[in-house]
Amino acid sequence: MSLTSAQILDLAPDASSRKAGQDQAKAAKWSGLGRAGDVVWGEIKGSGANPYRTVADLSGPASKCTCPSRKFPCKHAIGLMLVDAAAPISEAEPPDWVAAWIRGRESRAVSAETRSQQASAPVDEKGQAKRRQAREDKVSAALGELDLWLGDLMRRGLATVRREPYAFWDRMAGRLVDGQAPGLARRVRAMPGLVAAAPGSAARPEATLALALGRLSLLARAARRLDRLAPEQAAGVRAAIGYPVTAEEMAARPGLVDEWAVLAHAVEDEDKLTARTVWLAGRTSGAMAQVVDYGTSGSPLPPVPAAGQDFSGALAFHPGDPPLRAVFREGRAGPAQSGALPGATSVAEALDGFAEALARAPWIDRWPVRLSGLRLGHLADGAMGAGDATGCFTLADSAHFPPLMAVAAGGPVDLFGLYDGFALTPLAMVADGHLYAVPAQDSRPILVRAA
Repeated sequence: MSLTSAQILDLAPDASSRKAGQDQAKAAKWSGLGRAGDVVWGEIKGSGANPYRTVADLSGPASKCTCPSRKFPCKHAIGLMLVDAAAPISEAEPPDWVAAWIRGRESRAVSAETRSQQASAPVDEKGQAKRRQAREDKVSAALGELDLWLGDLMRRGLATVRREPYAFWDRMAGRLVDGQAPGLARRVRAMPGLVAAAPGSAARPEATLALALGRLSLLARAARRLDRLAPEQAAGVRAAIGYPVTAEEMAARPGLVDEWAVLAHAVEDEDKLTARTVWLAGRTSGAMAQVVDYGTSGSPLPPVPAAGQDFSGALAFHPGDPPLRAVFREGRAGPAQSGALPGATSVAEALDGFAEALARAPWIDRWPVRLSGLRLGHLADGAMGAGDATGCFTLADSAHFPPLMAVAAGGPVDLFGLYDGFALTPLAMVADGHLYAVPAQDSRPILVRAA
């Protein structure tokens, strides 16, 4: 299997890793280069006395390096894969340390399959019921405290609330964490960012804050009425609160088989975790899917298909209405079938889809939209936007605008991004059949798939 340079750079956890990886992508810096099938390896001089040993499996992609970096993949792994992408590394007999890594991966895969086939241990149903009830009681108490807190905010007024320091929000978030409602805590911790929004943003900070508080209140109210909701909707509420979905529950979920276009990767830091989101669109079903993985320095993120590839196989969707979050089932990654953006619509149709999603789950923060035939330009209020004959979206960050305009070159483009009711945050763009990743920072979009 081979990856393009753009697909390899898309695996980088951040912009600094991408640049550092490009600095390591010089064959002259490496020694002992070799490959065995999809596995490539090499050694490179670092700050230590001994060179770092780096190995990567391009079919994952997965990698390992002896450097002390906590990022995954590290700059050396990115550099090694870029060396191979520029000029395929010659076949060779794997050295002992590479062979051991390959055996370890094979052994872990076999062990995982064996565990999945083994009969589960007897379930302590009484103990489970007791633990479930204990959590329900904690969450109920946390919801009551949240109701009082929200009522107090409304009585004081949002203008007063805007002067509160971060510790004010963090105290409430901490109480929600203690009440085993981490999903609600995440929403409260996001409030200071809305309060500090620049006056020149797409929406006034007060309006954005009011909307976020309203969504939080609706979610809390829905949590108290789970017995009145349809099963999938109730499951979505529980997931938004922070209840986990067990492996057994996911194993029982049906898989949706399709040719899934991998549109974009997004990597964010959440406390001490790295959260990676992979966005996919079904070429036949038109379904949108969000696969989220979390990793730490000691537990790197699992390999996933690169942006610009297609995943041919099944995804299983988490309980919820509307369905969005999913996990990979059986399947394989390969070259994309088409350069088009699957399921792309007009602006008006996208807004109707967003309204439908809100009607089913009004606490949604952001919703993925796929748009076709857009023109980029300045709006009447001076903001930057993308639109067609049916309507227009304001772009969330004007810093994205010049790089997007440079790639669009005045022509129509397709956009994929997240819409929050005020503005669109672009994640990927298709221009002249080429798929580009749109970085979070102010830089030129990265070509991840050529036409």
